[in-house]
Amino acid sequence: MNMQPASARDEFSRTDLMREAVERCLRMEIALDPAQVSDAPLFAGTLMAEEVQPGLLATGHDITYSQDESIDVHVGPSITFGVLLSGGEGPLEIAGHGPVTQEQGRPSLIAFGAPAICRRSWRKGQRSQAIGFTLQPEFFSRFGETVNEDGLATLSRLLEGDFQSVSLPKSERLLSAARKNLENPYTGPLRHIFLESNTLSLIVETAQLLEKEHLLVDKLGRRHYEQVMHAREILDASLADPPKTLDLAAQVGVNVTTLRINFRAAFGTTIFGYVRDRRLQMARLLILEHGLKVSEAGYRVGFSNAAAFTAAYRRHFGHPPTREPEMPSH
Repeated sequence: MNMQPASARDEFSRTDLMREAVERCLRMEIALDPAQVSDAPLFAGTLMAEEVQPGLLATGHDITYSQDESIDVHVGPSITFGVLLSGGEGPLEIAGHGPVTQEQGRPSLIAFGAPAICRRSWRKGQRSQAIGFTLQPEFFSRFGETVNEDGLATLSRLLEGDFQSVSLPKSERLLSAARKNLENPYTGPLRHIFLESNTLSLIVETAQLLEKEHLLVDKLGRRHYEQVMHAREILDASLADPPKTLDLAAQVGVNVTTLRINFRAAFGTTIFGYVRDRRLQMARLLILEHGLKVSEAGYRVGFSNAAAFTAAYRRHFGHPPTREPEMPSH
């Protein structure tokens, strides 16, 4: 089930899934009703599930479902990371623990400290594009006691309970690494080397996000942490026309003073400063990667005055937007 270019000819039935699960040693069992097993396509597209290190599987898919369906999967002790890049996924039903939903662009971790049964349901025509990895206990056991002395400790501790589900803040760096796995440009041995190194990068970034979350929760408390993260998500979705601080505080259910204090504690800047910096970062991407003119890029991110945009850009990046080394000519 290695990742390959998407093709309408790449169709997978229930029988295919069973065979691939065995051949790739995915350490999971797909529970099927024998009366319902058929070779009719379940979905079409591309799948990836490759063990790149002992106890570490790189996973991903870009598929479109061919029929309404649900599958039960028996999962052993493991930590599953996933980030939905586009499309949608139905909730994952965990027996005894209820549903786990996945928001597009937001990384999530599901930790199974004990064997569990999961059910995934799909709708005909639904498309899903996602990347992830699975960590099994043997991945951590290779490090011995040193696993408790570095960033892996936070991840490994997730296996101490029967079940945990963690939704992490959105991370552009993590999303960039995830897309690289989906768009692996290499073949042969280089493909495996790239997949292994990039998946390890995903683990490092995930561990850092998880550790940062734990520190902030300890500092702010769970409720205030969730409020400030919600506030950031609202701002990210409305950078060109963000809500006033009073309205933002009302949306997340906290007073203005508390929101301002907790926002600075979480992100090291004011709400205004965060919006300004994100606007300028987005403008730079529009100029360098999408070829927009300076005035158009500034307008797109909320600057109505080109001179004000250029001055803010110079203060933030140390040079005006017209001096970007890769800037295309217009």
